[in-house]
Amino acid sequence: MGEQYRVDLHELDSVVRKLKGLQGDMDDPGQKVKYGTKVPKSAFGSNFNEAADIAAAHDEMQNYMSQVVDALQDLIKDFGEKAERSRGAYEDREQDARSSMKS
Repeated sequence: MGEQYRVDLHELDSVVRKLKGLQGDMDDPGQKVKYGTKVPKSAFGSNFNEAADIAAAHDEMQNYMSQVVDALQDLIKDFGEKAERSRGAYEDREQDARSSMKS
């Protein structure tokens, strides 16, 4: 006899809701990294040789952090969409099983 399995659809709903909330929460850090950490090049000074290097390092780090936040947001979105599709597939499977039992 085949093994039976049961999926808690409410738990999958909870995961999807939490991921959507997390995705929304990530908007603020994403905006801060891109726009709230801008430092004008003049703030690093201009009367010494390393000023341009410091400014370039800042820009490089800001770009890197922006890419990290974007990648994290994409990962959360992708996982949320997959969890939502899985939930729908399990629900469809349950509906099919109920329908076949009635026949």
